[in-house]
Amino acid sequence: MNKQKESNIFSPLNISICVILLYFIWPYFMNALVNMANIKGTLALYMQFIADFFLLGLIIFIYYQSIKEDFRKLKNNIKKYALKSLIIFAIGLGIYTIVSILIVNIFPNIESDNTNSLLNIFNKKPILLFISTVFYYPVIEELVFKKTFKGIINNKWLFIIITAILNASFEVLLSYNNPINIINIIPSFILYATYSYMYYESDNIVVPIAYRMLYNLIPNIATLLSISSILVFWH
Repeated sequence: MNKQKESNIFSPLNISICVILLYFIWPYFMNALVNMANIKGTLALYMQFIADFFLLGLIIFIYYQSIKEDFRKLKNNIKKYALKSLIIFAIGLGIYTIVSILIVNIFPNIESDNTNSLLNIFNKKPILLFISTVFYYPVIEELVFKKTFKGIINNKWLFIIITAILNASFEVLLSYNNPINIINIIPSFILYATYSYMYYESDNIVVPIAYRMLYNLIPNIATLLSISSILVFWH
């Protein structure tokens, strides 16, 4: 009976719910602590940065065995994973680029609120921006918006659509300042649907994380070299 109860407690659904709640509650908890301590400026930024990676470490710990197994599978079959995933990524990125160009031409005044928000937060600390967008966001968002749903949504296209909508909505809706900029949810959906499709096909969470890291790396190098105006989209 005890083993059965323990099994129910640590079911995929319960774990997924805990991870999602943790991800959304943690920032408010940390902001409350920072405000109570009346911490501002650079110190508050560093505390947020450390708190983010503490949360990331906690979620990685929760999925540690699964992530470890995915690393092992990727190492043993890297050619198999790389080729198919590269094709998926290339097609998705191509569609994303075309849609983004069309939106910019139709709505010339549109901006990427998420990009501007990140640049404002880490304006004086570009190295923190680099670490967050290349390492933190790719890992934690793929775990929260993809890994948590893989075990509870069995339908392939339902999984892809739901996870992409959630990830794109979270990115766009929580940072937009101008109502017209909400249109950015369309290209964001396409890109995150690409990662979701990649994950579903590979059944390996390390694959979309790796591609997302590589995709974010290029504009971040440009940012560190002070040529970020050349590349304005990253997710």
